[in-house]
Amino acid sequence: MWRTGRVLAGLAIALFLLLTPPAVASGAVDTAVEVVAQQPNPTPPAQPAADERQRLAIGVTGVVLIGLVLLSRKARKKPVFFVKRKK
Repeated sequence: MWRTGRVLAGLAIALFLLLTPPAVASGAVDTAVEVVAQQPNPTPPAQPAADERQRLAIGVTGVVLIGLVLLSRKARKKPVFFVKRKK
């Protein structure tokens, strides 16, 4: 049981370190304010695709962790869900 907990904790920490945004991971925070002349119609940066991929990766990681917990409970012959059925 301790081994399973350690593996799951190590996996969670590794995924957290791999999936953090670069600004958070490096600890760099911009506090300077710059004034730049803008064009009349500035185009927005194309970053939503990266955010969407990160959200998808976090969601898949969550589902995998929940599945691992349920499988480990089943392997130890513990109740998978805490709701008891009447037979």
